[in-house]
Amino acid sequence: MSLHQAAYLLVALILFVLMVRRGRVQTFLALTLVAIGFGYAAGMSTSYVGKAFGLGFAQAVNTPGLTIIAAALIAAIADGAGATDFLAAKARGWRTRSVPLAIIGLLAGLGSTPAAAFAVLNPLRRAISGDSPRSALVLGLSLSASHGVLIPAPVMLASATILGADWMLAAQIGLPLALLLGALGTVLARTTTASGTVPAPTAELVDGERLHAPRRASFALVAVSLVLVAMLITQSLGDIASEPLGGGSNREFLLALGRPAILLMVGTGLMLLLSWFWPPGGLSEEGWVGLALTRAAGLLLLIGAAGGLSKIAQETGMAEMNAERLIGLAPAGPLALLLPFALAAVVKTLQGSSLVAAITASGMVMELVGPLGLGDPAGRTLAALAVGAGAMCAPHINDGFFWLVANAGRFTPGALLARLSLGTLLQGALAVAVLMLIRLIAS
Repeated sequence: MSLHQAAYLLVALILFVLMVRRGRVQTFLALTLVAIGFGYAAGMSTSYVGKAFGLGFAQAVNTPGLTIIAAALIAAIADGAGATDFLAAKARGWRTRSVPLAIIGLLAGLGSTPAAAFAVLNPLRRAISGDSPRSALVLGLSLSASHGVLIPAPVMLASATILGADWMLAAQIGLPLALLLGALGTVLARTTTASGTVPAPTAELVDGERLHAPRRASFALVAVSLVLVAMLITQSLGDIASEPLGGGSNREFLLALGRPAILLMVGTGLMLLLSWFWPPGGLSEEGWVGLALTRAAGLLLLIGAAGGLSKIAQETGMAEMNAERLIGLAPAGPLALLLPFALAAVVKTLQGSSLVAAITASGMVMELVGPLGLGDPAGRTLAALAVGAGAMCAPHINDGFFWLVANAGRFTPGALLARLSLGTLLQGALAVAVLMLIRLIAS
């Protein structure tokens, strides 16, 4: 039955792309229809499908939904205060915009989730590069590169903790590996998307004039983006359940810093204060707040529907059952690292959550590291890195991160599947190849 359910998910993905591209069905409606249809095909009752979809929708709208709203408000302030146009003019003289975005993405990948990190960086990205497909893909692939192999990113933190990896060794291997994967992502983005920028739409003030210094507003946008990324990274540190970083009340405080509601209040409030942007009627429905919420509404609905599909897929249990089928196919020697990678990749692809994939795959591998010849500290560390790399593979329509990149770069679902989903799969393949090579040399 689990194989059939996985096949139904593939059919749902194909039908969705066809409905949007050929049938011209509105994206949110098409995603909702295929999510509910998949639930029925997977053997769920009407009540169970409705409950699972609603729960997943609500969870997704909260996280990263509130973060997306925060980013939309920050972008509206940046537009109205002149920061977007000012930074765009400055960036025109740069030799390349991909490298700075890739570096920022690699750093932000240490945050709590790639979706939240992408959302808070999107206002800065669109100011530098507009709504260009290349910049969105560079940022997305860079975030994915570091989030899977660097501590304290939660995916890597979970796999390293469960498998008992050597954290220092994981950092020594993970850092150059993340740089290599980030470089591959940048090359893929540059070769698969057209050059040039698409000007970002800017907000118009009530009186049609810029009321504040664009330079000050630009500084505010950069500062707020870095502060929010730092808060997300600090929240990741809170997942380390030991003093002095993660125990007791300290841990609760660190975790709270990255909550969506806190990001919303801190990001919007700090942007207003630093830019000193107070246009007439700005907080009304007709002002910049109303404009920001209108822009974010469609994306929020897509994120919610993706969460609903992900929750339905999780409730079927097909990800775990299909992953277990791979255990009997485990190879020997350095090739044994293919198993933890494949387990995480299968779970991630079928149910949509990288963190769940890392926890599930690590739990499956935990008792197998000895038989696989990975029971030594180096073997456990390499296995944890393989799990992290696999957990970032092939995001698609059941992942909110996919829709954030699609919205930012104005990609169609089919185009992004061929770029982001395939790009992360190539990054994962390179990562596990490097890890196997390290194991071969070390042994």
